[in-house]
Amino acid sequence: MPAADEAITLQILSSFAGALLALRPALVPMFAFSWLDLISHRSLMPKLLLVKPPKNWTLLQRLLVDLFTFLAPLLRTVTMNEAVRTLYRGTLRVMLVLLHDFPEFLCDHHFSLCDVIPTTCIQMRNLVLSAFPRNMRLPDPFTPNLKVDLLP
Repeated sequence: MPAADEAITLQILSSFAGALLALRPALVPMFAFSWLDLISHRSLMPKLLLVKPPKNWTLLQRLLVDLFTFLAPLLRTVTMNEAVRTLYRGTLRVMLVLLHDFPEFLCDHHFSLCDVIPTTCIQMRNLVLSAFPRNMRLPDPFTPNLKVDLLP
């Protein structure tokens, strides 16, 4: 794609992300399901994350922080209604897609994401913290005589 087309596409994606930030679930709760669908859409999220250099990653990070900020009070209760459970499952699926396709994003923004994920969401927090860059090879923990202090 020519540089001019790429710049225009980047501006359009940034505009959509800005509009979604303005329509965050904390301000428009009735739009939360559609909002989650839009931020995770294949025409927005992957395109924002594939831009080189990763300067638009902060837009998606802010969208996810807004999502977790909205979910936090709903997930602190002992019992969840079906709507909250469905929204949580959708958020979990988005995070799984990020872990599988863009683990570097989760590595770069793990602190800000874990800061807003409620402490009751252990699975979500572990999902963020289990991300590691694709170019890194993790050692096999079952290797005999594994020297932890010699690991990179």
